[in-house]
Amino acid sequence: MKEMLTWRQVIAQQWFLSRFCFKHAPGFMAYHLFEAVKLQVSIFFEFTFAMNYVLTVAEEGGDFRKVLWCMGILMAAIAVSTVTFAIYKHYVFPRGKQTLYQALRLEIYEKAKEIDLSCYDDKDFYENFILATEETDRCLDRFLVFETSIIARSVGLVCTIIFCAYINPVALLVMVAALPFELLCVLQENKKTVEVRMERLPYEQQREYGNRVFYLSDYAAELRLYPQMKEKCRRDYAEENQKMEAVNKKYGKKLFAYGVLREGLLARLVKDGAVWTLLLYQMLVLRVLSGAQLVTSRACMWRGSNYIEIVIASLRNVAENSAYIYKIREFLQMESTIVSERNEMLPEGSGSLLIEHVDFGYLPGQQVLNDVTLSVEPGQKIALVGYNGSGKTTLVKLLLRLYDPDSGKIWYHGNDIRDYQVMAYRRSIGSVFQDFKIYAATLKENVLMDVEDGSREESYLVEQALYDAHFTLEDNRLSYQIETPLTTEFEKDGINLSGGEAQKVAIARTLYRKQNLIIMDEPSSALDPLAEYRLNQELNEIAKDKTVIFISHRLSTVRDADCIYMMEKGRIVESGTHEELLMRDGKYAAMWKIQAGLYADALA
Repeated sequence: MKEMLTWRQVIAQQWFLSRFCFKHAPGFMAYHLFEAVKLQVSIFFEFTFAMNYVLTVAEEGGDFRKVLWCMGILMAAIAVSTVTFAIYKHYVFPRGKQTLYQALRLEIYEKAKEIDLSCYDDKDFYENFILATEETDRCLDRFLVFETSIIARSVGLVCTIIFCAYINPVALLVMVAALPFELLCVLQENKKTVEVRMERLPYEQQREYGNRVFYLSDYAAELRLYPQMKEKCRRDYAEENQKMEAVNKKYGKKLFAYGVLREGLLARLVKDGAVWTLLLYQMLVLRVLSGAQLVTSRACMWRGSNYIEIVIASLRNVAENSAYIYKIREFLQMESTIVSERNEMLPEGSGSLLIEHVDFGYLPGQQVLNDVTLSVEPGQKIALVGYNGSGKTTLVKLLLRLYDPDSGKIWYHGNDIRDYQVMAYRRSIGSVFQDFKIYAATLKENVLMDVEDGSREESYLVEQALYDAHFTLEDNRLSYQIETPLTTEFEKDGINLSGGEAQKVAIARTLYRKQNLIIMDEPSSALDPLAEYRLNQELNEIAKDKTVIFISHRLSTVRDADCIYMMEKGRIVESGTHEELLMRDGKYAAMWKIQAGLYADALA
């Protein structure tokens, strides 16, 4: 959103964040505002009211005891104020900010879990998502500063104006004379600042990608083996910096001009010159000001002008901050399109699965699946095979309702899967993706993928799932057994798993849940042939009463399936048992012969 928000929209964003903060940390917000207002009131009494009183007493030759009483009361108030501020600064403020950070980030994370996977294919969404996560803490920081600036400074300004009007009402004219011009400069400067931030955002994201490439361990080995790619990444990083620099240059002159006009010419030449000319004229020519009144009037005008500048600057910053809050709210208000249409309960046990005339494409006009139809009976072992890009993994994502078909239907237990409660339906299916991830958590947590209850039964079931997946718990590296932390990113005692070990952990996740429908997307791609054979035999035994859908490039993995579906270019081109497909001497048979030849060459 490169356009500026209207002031009505700005107020709406601030009202949203204000309600959010008072909802999640009401005590902190009340203390925060109290301290801000108290500070400005104490500054007024110390540097304006008390100063005027003391100078007037001195100028009139008054009793020194009056000055002592005034100073004593002031010092006592400062002592109490210092104690309450120390409590606020070192205890209340840090805890309150962390509470708000956590609350807003949790809302963003919860929304991120709810939204459709298809959103991640949308560049605009991804930019909003990144902006929301990056600006969360800074938005809250700027909001707290804004509240302090607007509310507290407004209180201080009111006190100053009332006192200045009492001792020298003419001086108020100088404070407001330059205000319209200053507001205009601030509004234009703010507009350009937001445009700069939004125009820089795509380049910042691409530069951040370059950062990740250089510091994440995922890329470390390949960058050392392929230095040319490292150089390319470095060039790309430099190019993004140059693009950001070009944006800065594009807007730099105008921002500089507004800054000079507002902070240089207006503040120093016009306001300061006019202030001193007026005050000296009142004192030396008109003889209507005493020395005490001159000093106090100058202090009031300087402080009042300073308050106005801070409030105006805060309005500029709040307009910019509101643009980011708008993006965050836009993200939080996103609604998932993958929802339950009838919210029906999922029947227990195995059920039949029917995919009927399904078409699907990630982008309009780019079909990945075309008129796919197949059926799976309870307890059957089904295999999807085909070359890369044939649509196998996409079909699995539709089965899991990570996406919905563009046309056609998927039936489970005789009902359209869109009628079931979404998360309940997804939890009923065990799945292992070929691009699974291992998290920086314990081995047990990586199997559970859920909050632990800490029971002995839970630990036993995790160990059993790992055993069934042929993961070796007797490994000497597992110093804490299933409590061993995985990855070395945060734990010095952590271990990094090999590709085959990681895949066994991913398989154990599915075996632990004991679902009636299991989908295995390349479940043994990181295993050697012997380990693959043993795992397949074990899986067949464990899942003998379950429905299993295998996806694999290795046809030896799926040869015992009840039915094999050969996919090509998003269509099912052949189906049947292994023997039936070989007898047809079609595409499956050709693929089998190629792979069998490769194994024969390797053995020779």
